[in-house]
Formats: sequence, C-alpha cells, structure tokens
Amino acid sequence: MKRKYKASYDGEGDVLTIYDSDKPVKESIEVTDDLIIDIDKNDQLVNLELIDAYKFLNTFNGKISKSILDSISEVELEFKNYRNYWFITLSFKHNNHIIIEKLPAFANTDFKSPLIASAAA
Repeated sequence: MKRKYKASYDGEGDVLTIYDSDKPVKESIEVTDDLIIDIDKNDQLVNLELIDAYKFLNTFNGKISKSILDSISEVELEFKNYRNYWFITLSFKHNNHIIIEKLPAFANTDFKSPLIASAAA
C-alpha cells in the first residue's frame, strides 16, 4: 500500500520520523536498534522512526545528506507484506528530484507484542 505521510527530521539526534497523526497506534515494534514502526489494528504501518537516519540512509545512498533530510516534510511510503516479510520503500522530493530508498526487508513473524508473548508462555 502506497500512501503519503508527514515527515520531520531532528538533525541533532539524527532521527527521521514519518507519521500519520490521524490513525491510532495498536502496537510499536522495534524492528532493529535503528528502526521502530507503529502499526494499526489492521497491521498497517502508521508511523516509522529511523534512528541514526543519516548514517543509515547515506550507507545505502551516498547522495542523501543531512540537509536533504532537513528539507523533508512529506514522504510517500510503500508498505508491502509478502510471505510474512515486510517491505518498506520511501520516496521523497528534493530540488525537483525524486529520491527512492528501499529499506531492508524484515520478517514480521519475528516480532510479537510482549503481552502476547507472555500470554503464550
């Protein structure tokens, strides 16, 4: 599913936040030390927080700079679920150029709410 989200970048903390303030969050999932996503009751992405955003994104695309991240106010985000893997692609404009960055895929079955995990034990 491809949608537009609001975005803000904290240059001092190097945190990129992509969010939809209109949707309630069911669960936060710490995908990695650098990526936290929030999902709604339908397991659709509501918010994404990328810690060390410049370091992370610049590793994949050397053209992404802190000044580019500072200028982002809107991101088109594509979120797909295929065979229990989540795929996230970010698209945003900078100086009339579209930058597309695919995040590494991750298995959604690896993540369980602590409440669900403790109930199953």
